Amino acid sequence: MAKSKLDLLLQLESDKEESLRMDYLKAEQHLQSNQQKLQGLNNFRLEYTQQLHIKGQTGLSSAGFSQYHSFINKIEEAIRQQASTVNTAKQVVSQRKSLWLKQQVKAKAVAKLIEKQLHKHNTSIAKNEQKMLDEFAANQFFQRRVRLMNEN
Repeated sequence: MAKSKLDLLLQLESDKEESLRMDYLKAEQHLQSNQQKLQGLNNFRLEYTQQLHIKGQTGLSSAGFSQYHSFINKIEEAIRQQASTVNTAKQVVSQRKSLWLKQQVKAKAVAKLIEKQLHKHNTSIAKNEQKMLDEFAANQFFQRRVRLMNEN
């Protein structure tokens, strides 16, 4: 494969790696946002439960108790739904990280191939230069020898 084709392939693989990295980072942000929402719902439930406890000590009608209890149940349902969203977001983060890391390996493999071919090319050039220098030195040696023989 020609060097320019490998360079193009490396650019494509690197671009894909960057895109997957960005997808992973977005998924991480989404997860953190959902975890914060879940924490907020848990805090809200705790505060509301504490309010119920305080009002229960000072006296609360059965209708009032029923309303508090119903609202706490709605908060708990929202917490279950948000927890499910957080679990899904964790799975997405894991999948996107895996895709990104696999793509990173591909890009590094192409870069390594380019490096290997460049090394092979440079070695070949060095061998050719050495061969030419050896031939030049041999020619000079023989020319000197012929001159010395002609002079004698």
